[in-house]
Amino acid sequence: MDLYDELPESKLLYDEEYVYLLDAVQQNNVCVVDFLTLTPKELARLVQRSINEVFRFQQLLVHAYNEKYLEICEKSSISADEGPKCFSTADVAIDELLGGGIFTHGITEIFGESSTGKSQLLMQLALSVQLSEATGGQGGKCVYITTEGDLPTQRLESMLSARPDFEKLGISQSKIFTVSCNDLINQEHIINVQLPILLERSKGSIKLVIIDSISHHLRVELQNKSFRESQHNKNYLDKMAEKLQTLAHDYSLAVVVANQVGDKPLGNSLVPHKAYVTDYDYQLGWLVGWKNSTILYRQMNSLLGANANNDEILSDDEDYMLIERVLKNVDDRAHKSSSQKKGPIKTEKKFFEQLPQGFINQQKKKRKFDYRVPNLGLTWSNHVSTRILLQKSFKASTIIQRGEAHLYTGNDPANFWQVRRTLKVVYSTFVKPGQMAYQITKRGIETV
Repeated sequence: MDLYDELPESKLLYDEEYVYLLDAVQQNNVCVVDFLTLTPKELARLVQRSINEVFRFQQLLVHAYNEKYLEICEKSSISADEGPKCFSTADVAIDELLGGGIFTHGITEIFGESSTGKSQLLMQLALSVQLSEATGGQGGKCVYITTEGDLPTQRLESMLSARPDFEKLGISQSKIFTVSCNDLINQEHIINVQLPILLERSKGSIKLVIIDSISHHLRVELQNKSFRESQHNKNYLDKMAEKLQTLAHDYSLAVVVANQVGDKPLGNSLVPHKAYVTDYDYQLGWLVGWKNSTILYRQMNSLLGANANNDEILSDDEDYMLIERVLKNVDDRAHKSSSQKKGPIKTEKKFFEQLPQGFINQQKKKRKFDYRVPNLGLTWSNHVSTRILLQKSFKASTIIQRGEAHLYTGNDPANFWQVRRTLKVVYSTFVKPGQMAYQITKRGIETV
């Protein structure tokens, strides 16, 4: 019986009254869970002992469990001063979207593709946390752990220069502790040893810990070639996340991490498969911030098989179709006018050979399709309090929207596109999901 593992100090193990019962339990492979869930009549049938003896032992076992675990999980009241607090991101609109800002006592994840502004937002938080509580901050210092290179201090300096009010309030780089780790062993040592020592010595002055990025070394160095290795990786992620959560709770600080993304391709099975609500693949879209059309498209692809034509679920990209029409008109006008002989004519074919990444080209209908997912999977997601997605897409540029494409004299089709950036709260303990447009400026991340 696994009672020796579950309650090694229990007096029931040495009670002479239940020696024969324990032997019978051992022979019939009955475990502690059976004693806690089955009725005395069912247990007596399994172990071939009297129902009265089984009932007495069961009552004593339940009492022993309550005595041990209720003491560990004893309820305690939390005052307002001990609960989560938030500090500003230095942008009012983003603060409103997040329900007040970045919250302490938990892990906030910022994920997205390269060049979406993850590090820009993290550096901005490293400065804004230094603001006094009266001005929206926590009046604290920051620890910035980098895994992909040194902290870009020049960019921090340019942010400060673009925000004169920050310099007047005494915000500076001197209140940012930074360390770089070049491998997973170094990262583990920093999180488990160096960081706790620094937090203990700081006596509560550090209010923000940033890791940029959390998955850089993990996805490279953790092997995942067998079931045993995958289970080891899950345990490793659990322990790392629990350590960060413990530090956030014990020292009343916020842990904000950047996470990289990978691809989630469509299933190519020709056999229809019905996904259930409890399936991870069914729930994945809502956990990673996909559009509803993408979620439905994937569900129908699984339900009907890869050969089914579900393209109508995905909406046409209006900006793409607008550029297509404008360029066709310009192309027709250029061919009709015999007087225009300046350089090569930009044709529709040449333009569509340079599509932005993330478009599906089927019968000249271009549709956006979500396929990016944050690294580290569900194991890591279960520990994240707030997940923020930074997206970079494309829209028709001003010259296209104004109908002035015929005035363009260059030969680069990329000039007809304009970057669109979106900040999306995928899920949060403190606020409902939402999104807004943003831009990257000298000041950092600002909403449009």
